[in-house]
Amino acid sequence: MPTCVICLDTLKDPAALSCGHVFCYECITRVAAAVTPYSAQHFCPTCKHPYMTTQLDPAFIPTYLRQHVTPSVRKLHLDYTVPTMSTKSPPNDIETLRAENASLRTCCFVWRRRAAVHASATLGLVGLARITRDHALKLKAEKDVLQSRYDALKRKYDESQYAGTLRYNEKLLNFPQALGFLPTFADLTACGGAPNRSPLRGMSESGF
Repeated sequence: MPTCVICLDTLKDPAALSCGHVFCYECITRVAAAVTPYSAQHFCPTCKHPYMTTQLDPAFIPTYLRQHVTPSVRKLHLDYTVPTMSTKSPPNDIETLRAENASLRTCCFVWRRRAAVHASATLGLVGLARITRDHALKLKAEKDVLQSRYDALKRKYDESQYAGTLRYNEKLLNFPQALGFLPTFADLTACGGAPNRSPLRGMSESGF
């Protein structure tokens, strides 16, 4: 006969927790109420799995989800009878073992089905993680290639800008010589490096 691990007696008004362990409803509620200070979170006396004693208001749960929401401490209806003394002969041991064997085979089949479902879900998550990792590596490689191209173009642009500045300064210095005079320091200071400043202004100021 199933017994309660709290009172060590036959289950009376059995209640199951979310972890699957069964106790007397009065025993489990008494254990939860004895906790001080008051807390809505408690732990299973057998496996220490947490459970809540607060109940959700059905008004806040959508109608199509109410059938899937169960309380943490839910009452059970177990079909068993208390054995009584009788003069009947004990049942055949072989039949008892066959019944237990059939029950164990059924449990094994159910657990194999659950293990297969969990395994398929786990394999799906592993495959998704691998795809995500490969995609991240591919994006990183593309980013590195684009970064190297950007650096090369920036370096080429800076070099072209520097070369253009040198050519402009050279033309600016050679322009007065082409007119037959050498510019003074004041002329170079007035014209140097400014693309929109004409060297003729320096010549007029120098008296040429």
